Amino acid sequence: MHHKLETYSLVLEHDEGGHKAHVFAQALGITHRHVDHLATEIRSGLMTQPVTYVGFTPHGLRCQVLVPVRGVGIHDKRVVLVTTGWQLRYVGDRPRLVTAYIKKRR
Repeated sequence: MHHKLETYSLVLEHDEGGHKAHVFAQALGITHRHVDHLATEIRSGLMTQPVTYVGFTPHGLRCQVLVPVRGVGIHDKRVVLVTTGWQLRYVGDRPRLVTAYIKKRR
């Protein structure tokens, strides 16, 4: 999980994931240096939150879980739902985090 957060969801300069990193920073004060906090919050949320979506792709089973994540610093009283996407490539595979993001309000 750390790898995906460190190389995608929390990288401001990432071509595809950069906007996710900006929203994490704005909404929760979470930046690249808070990867341990975010991973812990996601793991904790997975223990109590249901799977909200299951679908099949050419790459395997795809699942979604919305987890509450607490902010850091001046945002430590704020909790926002983070959409996490998981992939299972074959029978017996462990779920692999493929995305984590906060949906922008419209």
